[in-house]
Amino acid sequence: MLKKKFLIKGLKVVVATGRIEFDEENAVIKRVHDDDEYMFDAITCAARPVEFSVVNQLYKLDKQEVRAACEDCNFSRRIGVLTTEKYHLILTPFVERYTFFGKEQAAKLTADVIDECQFLGCDSLRITQFAMMRGHMPFFDQFKGIVETLFTDKESPITIVYFDVPEKSFDEVCTLFTSYEKIN
Repeated sequence: MLKKKFLIKGLKVVVATGRIEFDEENAVIKRVHDDDEYMFDAITCAARPVEFSVVNQLYKLDKQEVRAACEDCNFSRRIGVLTTEKYHLILTPFVERYTFFGKEQAAKLTADVIDECQFLGCDSLRITQFAMMRGHMPFFDQFKGIVETLFTDKESPITIVYFDVPEKSFDEVCTLFTSYEKIN
């Protein structure tokens, strides 16, 4: 397990591997682990109601409730929220593999997540959507959209953001955040 921490414009950013166990060949998540060092008020994940998704492996929520929330999120193309006694699970509309999703789309989605975090009173955010990145970057644009929105949103209550990434992408993602840390 790898972990690296950054401080960028007062925002703590953590990049970590190994907290989400998955079978890359079959794109199946086996287990989601908490981080021993950090607790989160909100965790984002793709609205996939299937058995092997983050939403099911993290919470073991009522299957019908998960399915209904995911379907609503994907149909409306807006974020949804499932709340447990530990966290708020912020569902983001599922993006098909071959659909373009770049910096602008990531920035808009991040602004929506920030608004929801503000409404829910959350200041720590775990982002799981990148945990199973199968290819190599063009994900930089998505990370840039997320991080730049977190830096510039004056209303954002977020003080720490934690990215789950696969080990093969760890160095590339850390290089990106190192460059932000140097210029800010």
